[in-house]
Amino acid sequence: MGKLKDAVIGKLSKSKIKGINDSAEFDVMYSTGFLAIDYLNGTIIHVESKDRQFKYNSTGIVDGSTNTIIGRSGSGKSTLLTQIVGEIIRKFIKQGLPTGLYFDDIEGSLPMSRKEFLLGLTKEELDDYVDFRNKGITTENVYKRIKEIHREKINNKKDYEYDTGLYDTYGERIYKLVPTVYILDSLPMLLPENLADDEDLGGSMDASAIAKTNTMMFKKISQLCKEANIIFFTINHILDQISMGFIPEAAQISGLKQSERLPGGKAALYLANNMFRVDDNKTLKKDKDGIDGSIIKLTIIKSRTNVSKRSVPLVFNKTEGMFDKELSLFYLLKEEGRIQGAGAHSYLSGASDVKFNSKNFKSVLSSSPELQRALAEECYNVLYPYLSETKNAKVRDNSTSDIIADIFNELQELPDLT
Repeated sequence: MGKLKDAVIGKLSKSKIKGINDSAEFDVMYSTGFLAIDYLNGTIIHVESKDRQFKYNSTGIVDGSTNTIIGRSGSGKSTLLTQIVGEIIRKFIKQGLPTGLYFDDIEGSLPMSRKEFLLGLTKEELDDYVDFRNKGITTENVYKRIKEIHREKINNKKDYEYDTGLYDTYGERIYKLVPTVYILDSLPMLLPENLADDEDLGGSMDASAIAKTNTMMFKKISQLCKEANIIFFTINHILDQISMGFIPEAAQISGLKQSERLPGGKAALYLANNMFRVDDNKTLKKDKDGIDGSIIKLTIIKSRTNVSKRSVPLVFNKTEGMFDKELSLFYLLKEEGRIQGAGAHSYLSGASDVKFNSKNFKSVLSSSPELQRALAEECYNVLYPYLSETKNAKVRDNSTSDIIADIFNELQELPDLT
């Protein structure tokens, strides 16, 4: 350890100030169940230690992160998010680990029966692990609930810690608090307590003051979520931006058009680890495509773990009322030009004898191990390049020329012409 770092940490270790000597923890990620989303947001972790030399793919949603799904009304935001959350918490529930979901549905976008179906949990599991609210939701009590979740998990770490089975870049095993998920649907509907109880429809607080209160909440919960592994999701609506001048205003954030805006305050935009945008893209018909539904384009417009502005297709099945993971991969491969042949004679290169079309792809897939293997291989070939590289930085060779430094030194040697 360096002399300065050693001295400072030694002094701080004696301090009673909370958090002053805490070290950063290594991130882990949790699968959304949609491979394209996971890999768009994923990284390659290189483990390099005396005893271990290997790498692995870390994909999905980062522990203790804040995330936002945005889109126009009716684009499937709430449905997609509920499915994703079910994928995250189900495996911990099945292992009997103390995970949990807090679902604040201010908007009432999904009936209870739909939430239960999309989460994929039994009635007993819902009673034990999920807390639904659809009334009395305010900025203040959302913060208080997160604060209480944080207090419970931090004060009783031994009860909530688990072995992730993963290693950090130095070869150390990673232990985390079991993830807790909190959903706020939706941010534009969240009001401070004094306004929510105000009987005057005019209210005593304008939009900027509401945004200010919500901003303070996001600032306060950001570190709480990271420390206690609370994965926080919000839904937000893309609205039309009304321009009063002749010159168009700049887009509110990258990924929005000049004619679009997001309500609810800026903190939710700037503090979010990830922001996913969903847009209607194409209608699917049963007689032609095998299902009644649509293809939704999902774009990562903000990611702190990977490159943003990339899009993938997700297939929504209107009959089942949910997004279809297998067909989403089918249309991804179709977009990437990985499906050979045409019509009823389509095939994947690794299973050329197994023919299918968009109508019967799922039924053929379920009965053909050969097609399953070929699908896995093709998807991996497409998705692997999405990952960002996180190789440990190597010590620079001192003999390597620094072009910028050389140019700067030359400029200093030029005569003064003033």
